[in-house]
Amino acid sequence: MSVFIIRFLPIIIFLILLLLWFLLTRRGNKENKPQKAPWFIFIIISIIAFGIVLTLFRFIQFGEEPGGKYIPPKLTEEGIEPGHVER
Repeated sequence: MSVFIIRFLPIIIFLILLLLWFLLTRRGNKENKPQKAPWFIFIIISIIAFGIVLTLFRFIQFGEEPGGKYIPPKLTEEGIEPGHVER
């Protein structure tokens, strides 16, 4: 899930902003006169929102307490036992 968020969240945020702008300008405009989109503002808002979401995601996903003993991976008869932290 984290790979999906890191790779596609900037695109999703930008597309949502663009869709909201399109719907709001289309509803408020009686004529079918196209307006220029504020691309720079969309990009800045997307970067800020992406940074906030990544920061929140970091604290939610990796919110374990520090400490514990690291057990490195080892080879057993069943295969490779992955490394882990014993708390």
